[in-house]
Order: sequence, then C-alpha cells, then structure tokens
Amino acid sequence: MLKNDIINILNKIEGIVKIVELNDEEKKEIEKLEKEAESKVLMGLCKGINIGVREALNKKLVYACLTNMEFKWPKTSLVKIVCENEVIAEDIYDEELLNKKKEEGNLVLGNLVVYKDKLKIMKERKDKLLAIMLPLPIPELEKINAIVGSPSPPVDKYLKVKFGILEEKPELGTIIIGID
Repeated sequence: MLKNDIINILNKIEGIVKIVELNDEEKKEIEKLEKEAESKVLMGLCKGINIGVREALNKKLVYACLTNMEFKWPKTSLVKIVCENEVIAEDIYDEELLNKKKEEGNLVLGNLVVYKDKLKIMKERKDKLLAIMLPLPIPELEKINAIVGSPSPPVDKYLKVKFGILEEKPELGTIIIGID
C-alpha cells in the first residue's frame, strides 16, 4: 500500500486532525520515553507494558496522529491488570456490564473492575502484577492490518510538541499507528 493511500485512509477517520510519519530517531525517542513510563508504578498498583505502542513502533511505517474530542475511542477493554496470565482487573465501558460486575461484588473504580475472587492474588503477589495496555481496535484500519497504540503521558506530550501544541490542551490526544 502506498503512503498516500494510508494518509487518505487516516484522514477519513473522524477525530484525527493531524498526521505525521515518524522517522527512526523519533521512534527511538518514543520507545525510550515509553519504557521509562512503563518502569514506573501505574495507578498505584504495578508496573506496565504498552503492547499497543510497542507493536505499532515495530511496523515498517509508523504515524503519530493528533486527535480531538470527535475521535471515537473503542468501547472495549484496553487495560488489563494481570498476574501471571490471570486477569485481576480490567477496564469496562459497557454500563450494563459494569453494573453487573458491581452487583456481583467486584470492586468498581470508575471503569476499572477489580475481580473480588482475585483480590487475594493481588495482595499476595503484588510484585508479579503487570498492567497491560492493549492495541486499540479501530474498524477503519482493520483492512490494512494496522496496529494502534495509545501512548503514555510523556510520549503524548512529546508528540504534541512535534505537532506544535505547546500549551496544555486536554481536548487533544495522540495515537501511534503502525502499518507493514
């Protein structure tokens, strides 16, 4: 697929307002910033790994996109807290399912559900917990086998500077898209 075709597809996605192809130096800097963020404790619980961004950066063509409030974030779990292959907690965006999980006695913190039967594991093996950030499923990009990652706050800030956004604008976000 030609770069122009990819840019045309990305430009048609509602909420993407700017696109820039990342060079090798920028990809290395993003990888470094992301690894630094992953080494810190997330949500006061554990360290993390951003699979979405890591996989996107490993593709042949990598684009950073600036998004606005019109961008449709997938209503699917993007964060899972695991302990050796067991899901301890995950984010849920379906209100009905969220209420059901709460009624079942699970701990619900905003959109994060901590499963009651996993609380013991969480306490006993806290050092083995890992927060996993999954790739974003974007329907418009499925046909071109793109991987989409939501970057950490330090990478988000780095990318916004690349886009010329120098002051805090919470209505703007960033995503990283990788395509072979």
